[in-house]
Amino acid sequence: MARNDIEFLELSVAIAGVGGNPVPINIHWQMPEVAHVLADSRVRIMFAHTEFIPIAEAARKHAGVCPALVEVAMPKESLDEAGLDPALAQVSGLFPTLEQWIDEHPQPLGRREGAVADSMGLIYTSGTTGTPKGIAREHMTPQQLLSIAGATAQRAGLTPGGQMLVAGPLYHTSPNALAVMALRLGTNITIMPRWNSERFLAHIHEKAIQQAKVVPTMLSRLLSLPAAVRARYDISSLTHLIHSAAPCPPAIKRAAIDWFGDALLEFYGNSECGTITWITASDWLAHPGSVGLPADGSAVLIADAHGNPLTPGQIGRVYVRGADYWPRFTYLGLGAPASPIEGMIWVGDLGRIDDDGYLYLTGRSADVVIRGGVNIYPAEIEGTIAALDGVEDVAVLGIPDSAGDLGEVVAAFVLPRPDADLTAHSIRTALRGRLADYKVPSVVHIVDQLPRDDSGKIYKRRLRTAYATGSSAEE
Repeated sequence: MARNDIEFLELSVAIAGVGGNPVPINIHWQMPEVAHVLADSRVRIMFAHTEFIPIAEAARKHAGVCPALVEVAMPKESLDEAGLDPALAQVSGLFPTLEQWIDEHPQPLGRREGAVADSMGLIYTSGTTGTPKGIAREHMTPQQLLSIAGATAQRAGLTPGGQMLVAGPLYHTSPNALAVMALRLGTNITIMPRWNSERFLAHIHEKAIQQAKVVPTMLSRLLSLPAAVRARYDISSLTHLIHSAAPCPPAIKRAAIDWFGDALLEFYGNSECGTITWITASDWLAHPGSVGLPADGSAVLIADAHGNPLTPGQIGRVYVRGADYWPRFTYLGLGAPASPIEGMIWVGDLGRIDDDGYLYLTGRSADVVIRGGVNIYPAEIEGTIAALDGVEDVAVLGIPDSAGDLGEVVAAFVLPRPDADLTAHSIRTALRGRLADYKVPSVVHIVDQLPRDDSGKIYKRRLRTAYATGSSAEE
């Protein structure tokens, strides 16, 4: 349980090298979520930055398990760049530090043949829609491991001696996998302890960064920088700026392509099946809003709840199958996921395909707003609001229709760009004529932040709670 730092990668590679499974823990999880992972995965040892020692110790007690706890000191440089309390550089003294723990075990465990293939065996879902689930992958063959490494390195632009910037959280699947793979390839890695838009550009400029992984929220925040600030930095070294993890509003995507050009790439996937689709900037311009075509033998099928295929243009469940080389999996303690389509699974995403086979996401099943019996897909409304001048971020969800009999009505939570003059009235007025009347949000909140995790996923249940309690929102 650690922020982005060298020790995160050091520990990940070391654990994998001796046959263990490194299990990243989201630093934003609360004690019950951390306790669930500790008990569910039956971890033997837990490494935590000083900042997270209190929650780690409380989670151990709550879970009724007692893995060894090792404290990882936080260097002052990382604290300064992350804007954190300098006092966190002082270790608690309650547990052995990483350096002390290593000194207490002077004999190396030794490398285990095939250990790296085993090390991808367990990772947890993000938990944005419920309790995190452990994804237990089958043992991979060396051929599978090489296929995953080769395909990912080629598509992500990773090369020996290249320059990679880790901008996303290492506890999240894709930044973690890309960083570990880059390390094994001999790529030079620059780690951002915490996201900062201008610092991101400065790293690219100063170190001629070629590859970085971001999420749509980061792209939007980069676009919020004044033009004069953006102009200070040379980003021409970038060859692969990859984004994923959440739908990207078309207006944000188009503006990012205008800036970053062909370097901007996108993929869609999940922890269960890996990367499913890829799309280049030029293909996106030809198919605006798409997340691409299946790659490397992966597959996508749009079907109803019974597994009946739908025709192009119809919205339904997005059933997926991983690439030819991707290992099979079960949910830890829960078995294999049930599916009406053999060899394919559904993890909650909804979408459609066009006549050319390109996939478009319309949202998550849990987020569909049912207004008067009509299904409304938040992604369309979020994309339309994001295209309005002055909008940095937006989340749309359904709330109870307390004043009528519609069941649910649409609510929008809007984060303005700096110095933007947005009001609920101006937003609703701008949307009329761009959206059908029943899709225009009945409620608009102007907020100063949205509850997204560092991987870009929105915690909509927190927004529902905030609305229900009247907290952290201004109408």
